[in-house]
Parts: sequence; C-alpha cells; structure tokens
Amino acid sequence: MSMPAPAPDPCPPGTPAGPGGPAKGPAGGGTDGGADGATGTAQAPPAPEIGSAEWDLLTDDVRWSAETFRLLGCDPGHGPLSLDRLPDRLDAADRPMLRRMMTDALVHGRCAVGTVQVRRPGGGHGTVEYAGEPVLGADGTVTALRMLLRPAGQDGGTTPV
Repeated sequence: MSMPAPAPDPCPPGTPAGPGGPAKGPAGGGTDGGADGATGTAQAPPAPEIGSAEWDLLTDDVRWSAETFRLLGCDPGHGPLSLDRLPDRLDAADRPMLRRMMTDALVHGRCAVGTVQVRRPGGGHGTVEYAGEPVLGADGTVTALRMLLRPAGQDGGTTPV
C-alpha cells in the first residue's frame, strides 16, 4: 500500500515560523479509521478551504486563488490586493502582526504564521489563519511572498496552516 506524498511544508525545517510552527500531518481527506454508524462506511472529513496568494516583487504581479478572495471578503472583479493594501482588510488590532509577518518574510527571509480577524463587506468579521513564506532568487534576495490562508480552527484545532 503506498501513501500519498505529503503536501509541501510552507516553512521548511530550521526556518523560524512563529509560535506553534506550521501544521504537520497528513494532507486532505484521510479518515481515522472510524465508521459511520448508519452505513458502516468510513466518512472522510470535508476538504479544507485553503486559499493561496503570491505577490511577485520583481514584476508587481499578484495572483490569488478564488478561495483567497472568499476568505478575505474581496470581490474578484476588483482584482487581488497589493501587499500595501492587504492590511486594510484586517481589524486595526491585527494590522501590526501582519506587517511584522511581511517584514520577517520580505526583509529577513523568514516564514511566519498567524491568525487575524478579517473585516467582511457589510460589517461582518471572520478569523483567518495564514502562513507566509518568502521566495528567494538565485542571489538570495527575496523576489516574492507566498501565503496560504484558511478559516481559523477548520481542522478542529487552532494550529495555523
């Protein structure tokens, strides 16, 4: 029996990743061997809603998955937010944490994780966990920032992406 390859770790070993570090464990729909009492068949948990985003510092290209637009409450018709506008989606209390993460990634070349409150259209809020990592060029300088996002506590715990 072969096991599926693990998902790539957004923060490789030995890279500071903040409190708790990135989540570890199997990726996607495995089961714990339990059975559904009604049918006797194993039930896989729902697939996690994970968004991805990348900001290319060399070309100013920004790419967001559809999930990222939903998680951050942004209209895809307006396009993704630039890095300098990203904190605008957060509660004021969480903006300094996101800015520190960006500084860690873009200036110091380190991964970072955290949980933030996102302001939604209409005044609502949502809690989103993120993991950010720098992309290094051949000369070792940061050329892009990648982020994974998901609703907080989606895996039943509070471990970030």
